[in-house]
Amino acid sequence: MAGLYFAHNGLLNDWAASNGIEVVDAGQPLLSYDATPDGEGVKSHPLREVTDFIARMISSLPLKVYKRETDGSRIRVREGPLATLVANPSGNPAIPPSAFWYALIQDGLLDDRYLAIIDQTDNGLRLKRIPARRWRPTVDDFDEPTGAKVWIDPANPTKFDIHTDGIIMNVGYAFASGKGEPKRRRLREILEEYDASLKYRAEVNRHGIRSPLVIERDKPWPDATSRERFQRGMKQFTSGQSGAGGGMLLDDGMHATALNGFKPIDVDDLNARDKVKIDVANAYGIPPEIIGIREGNFSNLTAFKQMLYGTYLDPYIVSLEQTLNLCLRDRLQIYDKGVYLEFDRDAQLRGDPEAQYKALVTATGRPIFTTNEARELLNKTKLDEGEGLVTPLNVLIGGQTSPNDGQTESRGDAQLPTSEPEKGQP
Repeated sequence: MAGLYFAHNGLLNDWAASNGIEVVDAGQPLLSYDATPDGEGVKSHPLREVTDFIARMISSLPLKVYKRETDGSRIRVREGPLATLVANPSGNPAIPPSAFWYALIQDGLLDDRYLAIIDQTDNGLRLKRIPARRWRPTVDDFDEPTGAKVWIDPANPTKFDIHTDGIIMNVGYAFASGKGEPKRRRLREILEEYDASLKYRAEVNRHGIRSPLVIERDKPWPDATSRERFQRGMKQFTSGQSGAGGGMLLDDGMHATALNGFKPIDVDDLNARDKVKIDVANAYGIPPEIIGIREGNFSNLTAFKQMLYGTYLDPYIVSLEQTLNLCLRDRLQIYDKGVYLEFDRDAQLRGDPEAQYKALVTATGRPIFTTNEARELLNKTKLDEGEGLVTPLNVLIGGQTSPNDGQTESRGDAQLPTSEPEKGQP
């Protein structure tokens, strides 16, 4: 068989997979290689702990399509190309919408840029996320993004124009080059400090002195056999073998002296690592308490939760909404201009069931469940008279400001109004 030539390892991987050949080590394709050490790059634990929280919170919000009416009201759009695309943006059953948006948001948080290609298929529009390592933005002389260069084929990059091609693209701020500036670059030194602390503690635990003692002897060893026997016993005592945890037997003329060694607690490394996480959370504008990095109390955690989607996550949500509306709604020019995309933030701000039900009853002035709906929650059979909402009379005619008050203006003694005859009438 004639020899095969592959221009790069990626082609070798594809050829081996298509022919059912398992290659033990086919090499690392350059486009899949991350030269940044784990402690400094996207795998750094403090970085991922914060970005995972942001991406999970935003991607769990339902993305809905609305249409603005001429009178200023809006209606929910549940059918049409845009609604279908939002329901399953990737077109892949193995990638639910939350997972797709999660990956796209993570690209923006970790690399300060993200890109998805709008693809027209037989089943409609679909979005193809391009990993950050496989594309670079193109810019003009004023650092304004003009498009993207994508290495789908490592040998022949594909160029996309941001004004004419169907792409969803966002690039953050950079002082020069217009290609974004990931926060991990600014946090590099403290992330290196965190990684060094992990390695230091691991080395101390692996090679540190288990018993900080120095054994001293007043007289020389009688023979080499006695010395070797004692050394073997000490190794078992300090290495976790059969003699670990037991008492130490010293020969005549020997005594133990405590050794003041250097321990991890001396540099307060655990507290220092928490401070690194706090710095990372502050860099992304997220309270450390709500992630669990710093201990909080009931009152401030409640306040942070109430402000999460309105204050801390709002810049990320607004940026993504604006990008999607500009790219999906306006650029394709196949939808009604009154149609737009919006994340439903109220889905995560409903509070506990008791507070939510009480607020809804107060807002509507009547119960929100029928008798049969309430009985169904308790696994009880339905009643013939259980359909329909029951409206208390005191809500309608008792002068009660809210059905939650439980009393009327007359403190429960309200009477049904009667029609008094006018003067001069019988």
